[in-house]
Amino acid sequence: MKLTRIYKTLHLRAIAALVLLVFGVSLKASADDVTFTANAPQAVEVGEQFRLQFVLNAKGSSFSEPNITDFQVLSGPNTSSSSSIQWINGSMSQSTTNTYTFILMADHEGKFTIPSATVKSGGKTYQSNPITIEVVAGSRPAASSGNQGGQQSGGSAPAATTNPDLSSDDLFVAITTDKKKLYQGQYLVATIKLYTRKDVSGFEDVKFPPFTGFWSSDLEAPQQVSLQRENVNGQIYTTGLLKKVLLMPQRSGELTIDPMEITLLTRTRVRSNNPFDDFFGGSYRTTPYKLTSKPVKINVDPLPAGKPADFSGGVGNFTLNASVDKTDVKANDAVTLKVKVSGTGNLKFINNIKIDFPPDIDVYDPKTTQNIKTDASGMSGSVTFDYLFIPRYAGNYRIAPITFSYFDTKTKTYKTLTTQEFNINVEKGEGETEANSGVVQALTKEDVKFIGKDIRYIKPVQQLDRKQALMFGTPLFYGCYAIPLLIFVAIILFRLAQIKQNANQAAVKNRKAGKVSRKRLRQASKYMKQGQEAQFYDELLKGIWGYLSDKLSIPVANLSKDNVTDILAAHNVDSQLVGELMDLLNSCEFARYAPAAVSGGMDEIFRKADDTLSKLDQKVK
Repeated sequence: MKLTRIYKTLHLRAIAALVLLVFGVSLKASADDVTFTANAPQAVEVGEQFRLQFVLNAKGSSFSEPNITDFQVLSGPNTSSSSSIQWINGSMSQSTTNTYTFILMADHEGKFTIPSATVKSGGKTYQSNPITIEVVAGSRPAASSGNQGGQQSGGSAPAATTNPDLSSDDLFVAITTDKKKLYQGQYLVATIKLYTRKDVSGFEDVKFPPFTGFWSSDLEAPQQVSLQRENVNGQIYTTGLLKKVLLMPQRSGELTIDPMEITLLTRTRVRSNNPFDDFFGGSYRTTPYKLTSKPVKINVDPLPAGKPADFSGGVGNFTLNASVDKTDVKANDAVTLKVKVSGTGNLKFINNIKIDFPPDIDVYDPKTTQNIKTDASGMSGSVTFDYLFIPRYAGNYRIAPITFSYFDTKTKTYKTLTTQEFNINVEKGEGETEANSGVVQALTKEDVKFIGKDIRYIKPVQQLDRKQALMFGTPLFYGCYAIPLLIFVAIILFRLAQIKQNANQAAVKNRKAGKVSRKRLRQASKYMKQGQEAQFYDELLKGIWGYLSDKLSIPVANLSKDNVTDILAAHNVDSQLVGELMDLLNSCEFARYAPAAVSGGMDEIFRKADDTLSKLDQKVK
């Protein structure tokens, strides 16, 4: 009897657990966002068959097809459904997809819009997106076979041609920019795309432009090229995005984006005497075809005259905020002044903002924090400068309003932003006497310097009786005074010589160029040991260009491979060493996009960089 009850109890619990499991799965499925989207090629040719699909990521019913009047409906709607169950971290989820497919054919030219379809799911009605398709004349015959249309549905590449001849109309690569004329410091977006009407099986020997004269940041550099279909001058091309880059010109004048080079591997069908070749799909020949894009000219206007005195190169649209962490402190306590520049523009190139701090305050170099996002709309985000300062004496200190000037690209005028002023109340610190506090509050640095020139009262020396032999008046006595004095004078002379030597900043950078470059190489070595190739080559490039900038006393923005070659030649650097440097730069730039294609790998590149910079350091003084 007890066993029967236990069995019934376990049976009921199992049923309840199963119900809860199914209920939980259904809740998980219904909680997900439901989408209903339409997909079709962007461009087709007259007579071409293609697929129009409506995809619902849930169970659906009562599908209502759109009114298709501009295309022949050869088949559809054909409904298919698929479902899957997944376990993720002990949690079960169920997904269902319903697809409604039409086979259409374009019979006349134009640009046509297929309206939305509707479907019901979970008691709600969902509407798909309308989709626009462009129909061009092209070279396709009007009576297109079903097999051919199936191959090209969904934007796939056209069938391989039997004609082995290739021309620039069949394959080309192009660089397009959203701007041809802009101000220095503005941005533009360069897009590099491949266009083909042939069957491409791969590509090799990719050489992207160096973008000389521009600061560049990759927006898209896909590892797998996704192919789309586009209409180009009335012809349908299969296109693939190779790279999209954000560029900022670093100097005015006419700048040139150098050509892009790539070698495509095209497949063409060849006739064979073996009947089995046709049975198994036929024979193909792979032919390399080198493509070179046209150079692109960009006109960069200098910023107009009338720059404000505090202008530091900001171009865009910005806001300015400032704050201090405390206004009531004691002497020798640290205070942080935070200055934040936000907005869109060349945020990475905004220098430290000049602030008028009062005397008797020790100010340290600011800490810079960048929170910047780079996308097709440019740079956006903020740059924050944290100024740490320490008031040494009691009193009231005023920090004047902070100003920041920039060039507004929308109004094409200079604008100046201003913050409020800050008043810091400093109380007497520990160990400071009332007398000292009073003197400091009453006197400024200029007053103290003037008092140092006044005549002080000197008391007359009284005659002392010598009771025993003392060291006073002996040579040892005077020597104890003379030796510290001589040491002090030597320190002063050494410091003056050091200040004079450091006054020439260019000479200091030239002298320390090798030391700074070795630090950057050590950072690149860390990336190499960690196997981070992209960071390794990026840091190596920064180290090489930074070394050349310090050694040659030329800003990085003004350096290029051409002028570096000329300048090194003027320093009597032999052409072989200059060639090694150019090869090193080319290898690093190429490796950023195709690391596996660089011979020797990171170890060999790092060894060449260390050896080349060491030789340059000996040649250029």
